[in-house]
Amino acid sequence: MEPPWITKGRGRGRGRSSSVVSSRSSYGSSSSSSTPIIQRGGMSLVKLNSKTQEKASSSSSIHLEDIPENNPLYAQLQEFITQKQSNTFAAIAREDTTDDMKTYEKVEKREMIFLLENSDIQRREEPWKIFQRYLLNGLYFPGESYKTWKYYETLLISTGVEFQHFSGYNTGENVYNFSKMIVKQVIHIEDWGISSMTERQISLNNVKMNFTYWDYIQAFDKVLCYNNERHKHTWFIKICAKIFANPMPNWFLNWWSYHGPTIKILPAPFLNLYKEWVKISPDLNKLYQQDHIPYLQQIEQICFFIEFSIPWIHKWIPEVDFTEEQIPCLYRTYYNNFWDKLMKKDPQTKTIYGQ
Repeated sequence: MEPPWITKGRGRGRGRSSSVVSSRSSYGSSSSSSTPIIQRGGMSLVKLNSKTQEKASSSSSIHLEDIPENNPLYAQLQEFITQKQSNTFAAIAREDTTDDMKTYEKVEKREMIFLLENSDIQRREEPWKIFQRYLLNGLYFPGESYKTWKYYETLLISTGVEFQHFSGYNTGENVYNFSKMIVKQVIHIEDWGISSMTERQISLNNVKMNFTYWDYIQAFDKVLCYNNERHKHTWFIKICAKIFANPMPNWFLNWWSYHGPTIKILPAPFLNLYKEWVKISPDLNKLYQQDHIPYLQQIEQICFFIEFSIPWIHKWIPEVDFTEEQIPCLYRTYYNNFWDKLMKKDPQTKTIYGQ
C-alpha cells in the first residue's frame, strides 16, 4: 500500500517543522495525475490514476524497462524512485520501529489504567488478556462510551494537531501498525473562552459532539492509547516550535513526563549539541530570569526537543502491579526511542538528515 505522504523536511535548522505532503497533494493523488513527478527537457514522468490509464491504454506509453540501462535517464529515474520509496514515513517506520524493547528508554512515570480484582493476580504474566477482559476489543481506556479513541483524535485535529496512520502487512482495515502525531498548537486555558467549561463542537460520523477544555487536556493522553491487535503499535511524535508563540500550560509539562523523551535517547552528536545549547539559549535565560520558572532539567529538555523539532518514537505496554495500598492494578508503561532516520546520511549531501 503506497503511503499518502512523503517526509520532505529533515529537521534542519532551529525550530523548523517537517513539511508534509498530504494525500490530497500531487504525489499519490488521483486528482492530480497530470502533474509531473519528474521532468527532463520536454519529457515528463507522471503518476497515472486508473481513469488516465484507461485513456492512455490505446496510445503509446513508455515505461522504465523501455529505457536502455546505458541511458543517463535510466540511472536518474532509478535513483529518484529509490529515494522516494526510502524517504516515505511508512518505509522509515517499518525500518525503525523494531520490537526490540532494548532499544527503547523506559519512562520513569507510568499511568494506572484501572484497579483489578485479586483473582486477576494469577494471570499477572498475561496483562493483555486481563486488559481485554475488562474492556471490549478496540477500547483502550475506561470512560464514557461515546468518548472513543476516534472522538479524542477528531477533537485534537480541530485544535491544531495532525495525524497520519499507516497499516502494515496482513492487517485488516483500520488496523494500524504505526501512526504519526504532529502538534502544531497547544491551547492555554486563558485562550479557551469564557471558562474552561466553554464548549466547542466537532463532527464525528456525521454526529455533532461537544467538548470542553478538560476533554481537550484528556485527549492528549487518550489518543496515544491506541494499540493494534498485535499489541505492537508505535507512534511517531513531533512538537512544532510554533507552540512557543503562547505560554506553555503546566498540564503540558505533566503530559511530557509520561509521553515525552529525555536526553537519554539522544545519540552523541545531538547530546553534544544539547550540552552547548543549554549554556547559551536566550529562551532558557528568559524562563529562569524573567518568568521565574524553577530550574528544572525537564524544562531544558522539553525546550530543546521542541526548538529543534526533534521527533521521537513512542509506545506503551500494560503491566500488572500493586498500588501503595497493595491493591492489584493494571499500569500503562511508556517507552521512547530516538528516530534513527535523523542519524542517516543524505546520499546527495553526505551529511546526516538531522544536520
